[in-house]
Amino acid sequence: MMSTADSKIVSMIQPNQSQRTAKVLAAGADLTLLWAGATIKSKTAVSCLLQPDVGDKVLLEFDDENQAYVLAILDRETVSESSLLLPNNTRVKAKESLILESEESISLASKAYSQSSESLAVKFDQAAISGKKLHSNIELLHSVSRIMSQVASQAVQKFKSYVRKTEESDQVQAAHMARQVSGLYNMQSKHTILVSEKDTKIDGEHIHMG
Repeated sequence: MMSTADSKIVSMIQPNQSQRTAKVLAAGADLTLLWAGATIKSKTAVSCLLQPDVGDKVLLEFDDENQAYVLAILDRETVSESSLLLPNNTRVKAKESLILESEESISLASKAYSQSSESLAVKFDQAAISGKKLHSNIELLHSVSRIMSQVASQAVQKFKSYVRKTEESDQVQAAHMARQVSGLYNMQSKHTILVSEKDTKIDGEHIHMG
């Protein structure tokens, strides 16, 4: 038996009725609308990208089976967060350029994020990057920094060939330092000063001085 409430929900839907606007009473996977004095259920049309919210004034259309669809949002009572409804595997494509602009912030959140481009330019006043793992494969890296500060509990670097050039001074502070070279270790300078508070040891099969 259909109750009076159920009867009202599906009451006398006539697609040719001139009134095509309704008010959203409840939003979700399906919408509950107040239309022509009755409460009806409706779906959101795929073309209606903006997700309807409670209180919205919407435009209705009915198919051949009297299924109601919200085609567009005509008016919104309060300014709140808005969501775009996009089908699965959606592609946004522009022939020339695509611009996303916001006066405050733009946030991207996904389980996986991939970006591919022939040229990439990033400009910012401040940047903060945090994460657990970072893997990079770069053929050529050119970095120019006025001040660079690095703090790491442990760092491992592997180079096939490494050249470092400092125009002025190069200072290293460490509790302990060890260097292991399998071939030749060559140090050249105009002046060399070795100072030890306790012991200095030079050991080798042959030692040449002078």
